[in-house]
Amino acid sequence: MNTFEKLTAPLNSFLDEQGSKIDKESGSKSLFFSDFALKMIYGITMQVSSLRILITEFETSQTAMNLGFGASAYSTFRDGFNRFSVHYFRKLFLCVLESYDWMRLKAVDEVGIVKLVDGSLFPTLASMCWATYKKSKNAIRLHLEMDLNRMIPTEFLAQKANSCERRFLLSILQESYTYVADRGYFSFEVGNAIKKAKAFFVIRIKSNLKLTVFEELEITSVKTKIPECLNQISDQLAYFDNDPFKNQYRLISFNVLQSHFLICSNRLDLTTIQVIMLYAYRWQVELMFKFLKRTLNGIHLFNNSQNGVMIHFYLFMVVALLKLRLKQICQRKMKQSIKQKKQIEDLNHYYGVQPERWIKTITEDFYSHWKIGIHWIKTLKNLIDQPFNQNTIVKLTKQ
Repeated sequence: MNTFEKLTAPLNSFLDEQGSKIDKESGSKSLFFSDFALKMIYGITMQVSSLRILITEFETSQTAMNLGFGASAYSTFRDGFNRFSVHYFRKLFLCVLESYDWMRLKAVDEVGIVKLVDGSLFPTLASMCWATYKKSKNAIRLHLEMDLNRMIPTEFLAQKANSCERRFLLSILQESYTYVADRGYFSFEVGNAIKKAKAFFVIRIKSNLKLTVFEELEITSVKTKIPECLNQISDQLAYFDNDPFKNQYRLISFNVLQSHFLICSNRLDLTTIQVIMLYAYRWQVELMFKFLKRTLNGIHLFNNSQNGVMIHFYLFMVVALLKLRLKQICQRKMKQSIKQKKQIEDLNHYYGVQPERWIKTITEDFYSHWKIGIHWIKTLKNLIDQPFNQNTIVKLTKQ
């Protein structure tokens, strides 16, 4: 087995069982779904930036030839983005998502299942009329749900840039989950919908909302010491004067340098610092967008149709999961592990005045098993057609 075969192993059963059926349903006789999917995954893995360059890769690359990829006509290959329905690629994504016992952050498990939610703009061509954003600018907004416990994307949707962020949040609600989001996601209707779904939230809100405080809460922490970079902290129970649902919420206010933060939540069981830390972890979804755009070159769209754009993102998410899975497999084979903290407040051991150091401290446990860096990706590319053996495992584990 070579490294590419090991990387794509979770796809085998789906492609073997469903590939011919998909071809028949799609009326595809010259381009097969399995071939299309694996070639695209190869292209994304090798960081190819466009469909035409990928076609050249199959025509001239010895690495592609070593993996058994033959040449494809550009027009035939491009047709795959319109011929194959996006729901086939969603099944492919779910297949990978469910194929592995992903490493978990024990400290986050302590507070339950936590989902980070955000959206990010991906610029598009002016000719993509369906993605009209402004008069002189088109863009797509990728709505993303990220599982903080396993540090993986679990749900997403690509729509025009002015699509509704709150609607996406409401569409993914599950009982008992805690959703962490930034300003723009909260409304009285959203708060009530989350309550009705028996879910929880930690969302930053605007500071100008009219509210009535009916109880002052103690500033709580499992550890007695609170980081000095967090100041003027308050923890209160309140309701919003204009809320037609008359819901009561927990409001935590604090300052970091010159910035003021007001966090709204319905988690009453957590300490003050735990709520603040959960909001601070929202930054991890921003890092996921950065990884997709810069590290994986996901900002370069392979196709401009609505169906093609969603296929593009599903394939990029599939590759992101496959790479993380391979990294963790190598670490487990090398028995490389870290002693994870079991309580979320134990992740913090910096109590000074520098907020960037505090953020770095509380995320240190995140990186050993979950970060996919450019050096690791470069090593994978160089080994992609080589046998997957102990030597390969050692090299991938060192990065």
